[in-house]
Amino acid sequence: MSTFLRCENGHRWNPLSRRFAHATTAGNQCPFCATIVSINSAEEMQAPADLPEPIFTARDPWNPERIHAMAIYCSDGRFGEAFDEFCHQKLEIPRYDRFAVPGGPAWINPSVAAAQDLYRSARAQLDFLVRVHDLERIVLITHSPCAFYAEHLQKGPHECLEAQFSDTHTAAQRLRLWFPKIQVEGYLAHRDQQAISFHPIPT
Repeated sequence: MSTFLRCENGHRWNPLSRRFAHATTAGNQCPFCATIVSINSAEEMQAPADLPEPIFTARDPWNPERIHAMAIYCSDGRFGEAFDEFCHQKLEIPRYDRFAVPGGPAWINPSVAAAQDLYRSARAQLDFLVRVHDLERIVLITHSPCAFYAEHLQKGPHECLEAQFSDTHTAAQRLRLWFPKIQVEGYLAHRDQQAISFHPIPT
């Protein structure tokens, strides 16, 4: 079920989201430019007639409710299930948005020269996600050992931790500056042989 509206100027919003729950304007009036859009009741998304037959259907049903949270972490797939378990069970943010990139929080506070271009790309994408997905909480997770830091700093896992902690702390401060209403927190995912533990990082 789609509840997003788009005005003729290209603005897109969800009139049912908490961000616009107390708006004094009509639900079909664009909150950005005041343009009125014509709407019917929410319509089911229909598959195109020429779509190939499916080869797999997910067991979990589609849930349209957003939980207004996002996690930013490294794209190393070996940590992926642990990240999900931590976010789902400990932080209680199911269906959280994912910004998975090499180095994770390093994209927001680049301590290495190679990440400067990544910083500009990250800012543009985060602006979009915060606005369109009505984000209220951002979780930063850096993990150790991390090949991104090892490659760019030419140091061992323990020697990289200072830079990772610094990047995560400064990234949190920067996110709060960009998005003052959003809650930001940071964590280290530490691998000790086969166990992955999560530790808070002061931000």
